[in-house]
Amino acid sequence: MRFIDSNVLAYAFYDNENRERCQEIISKGGVTNALNLIEAYNIIQYETNSDYAVKAIKSLLKSNLTIVDVDINLVFEGLKRSLKYKRLKFIDLIHYTTALLQNCEEIASYDKDFDGLDIRRLT
Repeated sequence: MRFIDSNVLAYAFYDNENRERCQEIISKGGVTNALNLIEAYNIIQYETNSDYAVKAIKSLLKSNLTIVDVDINLVFEGLKRSLKYKRLKFIDLIHYTTALLQNCEEIASYDKDFDGLDIRRLT
C-alpha cells in the first residue's frame, strides 16, 4: 500500500512538470488522509482557482483512494511518536502516522522531510 501526500494530490491537477507522474500514482490507488485533502485544496486553489479546486477534491473523493479521517485517535498516535520524530512538523507526523497505521510500504511525496524514515519515500 502507498500513502499519497498532498503535494502529489495537488500536482496532479494543474500544469507542472510532475503532473502526469502524480496522476499515474493516484490512478493506482493508495491511502491519504482528510488533512491532505485540505492541503491539496489550498495548493490547487492558489495555482488555479476555487471552482477548479473544489472539482479536483471532489474527484479525489470519488477515486479509489482510501481516505482516513483525522480524529482524536490519530492525533494521539502522532503525539506518541513526536519525541522520536522531532524533525517532522506535526502535520507531517500525522501523515507519517497515518501511513504507519495503514501498513503503507511507501510514501509518495516530493517532501524530503519523509526521507530516512521506516517507510521509504517515492517520487
